[in-house]
Amino acid sequence: MDYGLLAIGVALLLVSYLVAVKKQTWLLAGFNEKNIKNKSLLGNVAGGLFFLPLGLIGYP
Repeated sequence: MDYGLLAIGVALLLVSYLVAVKKQTWLLAGFNEKNIKNKSLLGNVAGGLFFLPLGLIGYP
């Protein structure tokens, strides 16, 4: 078992939870906050559709 991949997977799952559930959009880099009209939708899409699958890929 590679503990490095496990740590990365857990970190991505944590970021996914914080962005999608807790709406911590400050964790996302590279977006202009003035152009985002619906931060809740941004949190759901980025956290649920991007970070969550990345966190689950590393598990066998």
